[in-house]
Amino acid sequence: MTTPTPASAQPGPAQPGPDLPLVEGLRFALEDGIGTLTLDRNAKLNALSRPMWQALPAIVAAIDAAPEVRVLILRGSGGNFSAGSDIGDLDVPLEEFWAVNSAAEAALAECDVPTIAAVEGVCVGGGTELAAACDVRIAAPGSRFGITAAKLGLVYPPGPTRRFAAAIGESWARYLLLTASLIGTEKAEQLGFLHEVADDPYAAARATARRIAGRSAFSQTGLLRILRGEEPDPAGWLGETYPTELGEGQEAFFGKRAPEFGFSRQDWRG
Repeated sequence: MTTPTPASAQPGPAQPGPDLPLVEGLRFALEDGIGTLTLDRNAKLNALSRPMWQALPAIVAAIDAAPEVRVLILRGSGGNFSAGSDIGDLDVPLEEFWAVNSAAEAALAECDVPTIAAVEGVCVGGGTELAAACDVRIAAPGSRFGITAAKLGLVYPPGPTRRFAAAIGESWARYLLLTASLIGTEKAEQLGFLHEVADDPYAAARATARRIAGRSAFSQTGLLRILRGEEPDPAGWLGETYPTELGEGQEAFFGKRAPEFGFSRQDWRG
């Protein structure tokens, strides 16, 4: 189902953002606590150059460390998300390709800041895998998804490949990887790869980001880390923090007001 664009999702005044090691082809903006990292190589359908892949881990780490960024949206410019890796940059040893791409996609998948992929147009190869690394995926009608490595004689890294299979389902991952086929927005939504379809995916992503930003970072950080396989100890600082966060949530609930949680994801220990 296509979601209309909420008027309240339009960006507000720009804020000073964290100091990021950006390279050509990557832009960042911060508005209302929502960070937007934009893939910006229109002539290449936002295919990532090697320097872009190499820069992503440090960029995402700096965003994750910035308390002023409550949610991160990843998008492309010019009507496309990303065509993946620049094919002209693939002529490197496979070990090197795997290391660089795996580090970039793991940075997105393993950060504590909630991430949303706002997709339109082409979202292929590494573009699909970057989207799969995000917590939430919202796409426009007519977008295209798939991993066409088998057309190039390329083997994708294990981590991103398994992450893609977890997001779309292993059965369909096998089909798409073996045939190098593309699917559209409707099929991607049916398979559960997309959480929402919207005519303006960026505006819809901002609306979702606002909802996420209003929730407890204590809950969000803990749950994301548990989903990544961590086993937090409820008897330590976690148990000591719990009454404060829960108390604010209960007071807000009974007082019929928005909660004002005091915990930041940077407060998480371990």
